[in-house]
Amino acid sequence: MIIAIYLKNIKRFLILPLAFLTVCFSFAEIHTVEKGETYYSISRKYGISVEQLCVVNNLTVNDVLKVGQKLSIPGKSEETKKETQTSVSSNSERKFDTYTVQKGDTFYRIAKVNGISVDELKSLNNFDSDTVLKAGQRLKIPVTIVDTSASLPSLPESDPRKYSEKKGDSTLAWPVKNPEVTYINGKVSGVQLSAQKNETVTAIRAGTVMYVGNYRGYGQVIFVQAKTGHIYVYSGLASIKVKKGDYVVFGDSLGTAGTDSIKGTTQICLMVFQKSSPIDPAKAPRG
Repeated sequence: MIIAIYLKNIKRFLILPLAFLTVCFSFAEIHTVEKGETYYSISRKYGISVEQLCVVNNLTVNDVLKVGQKLSIPGKSEETKKETQTSVSSNSERKFDTYTVQKGDTFYRIAKVNGISVDELKSLNNFDSDTVLKAGQRLKIPVTIVDTSASLPSLPESDPRKYSEKKGDSTLAWPVKNPEVTYINGKVSGVQLSAQKNETVTAIRAGTVMYVGNYRGYGQVIFVQAKTGHIYVYSGLASIKVKKGDYVVFGDSLGTAGTDSIKGTTQICLMVFQKSSPIDPAKAPRG
């Protein structure tokens, strides 16, 4: 009975629109952007997260701040304050997150995604002006504080999967190694990935775990939100090794692949959302 009530509440939670986030905030004041300021420096000045600053201003960290630009600074309700304080407290032990440099990365790109300046990124890592990035190098980046109580992408009540004839590129970085990639049509948009029995499922994009648990027809599911706002949904898992609020990086173990109850084969499903709309997982950012 308790589990049924919990799943019912989760269902209600999952179908909330992303726009509901703005209801949690009242606007305390207006900030005028000054030269040299970044999303990161402004958010720290007011004790809020970069995500909160972007949400209330309908921006993303990819939008360029302009000198003189007016930004609304959210003032939180008592309930939201408690949630944020709990989130900050749970993150207080880790002072920063870790990002693994990918081929083609630049200081500018990494800094922009994380809402800081190149100088702030270099200072955080004790780099001088001559430092050259190398693939595989691990960098300190600002700690991610995601509101894990925020609404998640809407998923149908059940998993009415319809498999298409379209196949994906198995050479891309996927949660499992060398899978057969099959696109899914219908109410569920994403890809099915074949896997080996008990194969480890890994994160293909760094981000914060927003939700873990069993959901109707999807098996065990993990939602991971990247700093770019993309939400990665790994479903059909046999086991889960992370918990809500964890920060994972590219290649981190999330759990193990499960068995499809209909086909009897080992596989998982991957869905990716941007601004609550599903996108082609093959085109989603990795790393």
